[in-house]
Amino acid sequence: MRDVHAFLHSSSIILNQEAVIGLYFFAIEKVIKAGLTILAVLIFVFIGARLTGDPFSMMFPDGLTHEQKQLLMEHYGLDRPIYVQFQIYLQEALRGNFGTSIHDGRMVTLIFKTAALETLKLGIWAFLLSSVIGITVGILASLKPNSKLAKLLMFIACLGYSVPGFVVGILMIVIFSFYLKLLPSMGMGGWQSYIMPVVSISVHPIATIARYVYTSFTEVLSQDYIRTARAKGLSESLVILKHAFRNTLIPLVTVLGMLVINILGGALFVESIFSWPGLGKLLVDAVMNKDFPVIQFAVVGFSFIVIVVNLLVDFLYGIVDPRIRKAG
Repeated sequence: MRDVHAFLHSSSIILNQEAVIGLYFFAIEKVIKAGLTILAVLIFVFIGARLTGDPFSMMFPDGLTHEQKQLLMEHYGLDRPIYVQFQIYLQEALRGNFGTSIHDGRMVTLIFKTAALETLKLGIWAFLLSSVIGITVGILASLKPNSKLAKLLMFIACLGYSVPGFVVGILMIVIFSFYLKLLPSMGMGGWQSYIMPVVSISVHPIATIARYVYTSFTEVLSQDYIRTARAKGLSESLVILKHAFRNTLIPLVTVLGMLVINILGGALFVESIFSWPGLGKLLVDAVMNKDFPVIQFAVVGFSFIVIVVNLLVDFLYGIVDPRIRKAG
């Protein structure tokens, strides 16, 4: 009997070691792929931005002499071959220097930091609002999937999924700012200035979460173990929270990861509509001004956030489900 116990103990140690090693290589593979993806995005943006022309025609609409333009091109290194510019950019980026804005002369990292804080303010509220309302609507609709309430909620969710956030923002400005004069239409002020941007960003994520939770919960509630739990006399709230919700929580991680990406994507347009000084407005203004250093850092920054979110989701899946880790 002791030999059996010793064998089982040694086998469990070996299995745990294999799991740790498998997770380690899984993480290394994901990090390498993420790094290559960021490099590819940087190359694409670096070349694409410069194909749009020089930024000085936007900065000086009255025109420049050939000598003045040449001095500016030399100052910002735009007179060199593009592969030399890229090499210098990478060398400086590895030192933490991502250049200065052509438009206003400030450090790109400082501009990005200021804008990121403003987007974070909207993003946190949009994430909380989307999660709470989306999960609640999905659960309520799944409890009685054939009821009029469920059909109405899912119709509203499909409508919200179809309508872009910037369209919702424009409609809200027309209704609540111009006609009713209840909310400010642009800029940052009191808590009222957060309402329309947050709602505009949250519409699509709310619909996405509600539809997913509805489908997942409807399937889970039809399982045998749910009927068994109800037959034992457990309360409906306990059945939903302890049994149904727990079994839909793991796949919900993916949806919440997509939620962060949706919020960032929505901010690109919504912030410009409401003149909110965040990352979205920063990137749009940089594109309009052909501000190459800001465009490069903003796009790579967005890509980095998206990749990190996907990495975290992959790691959580790899920890929870060994099948995903083995499949890579």
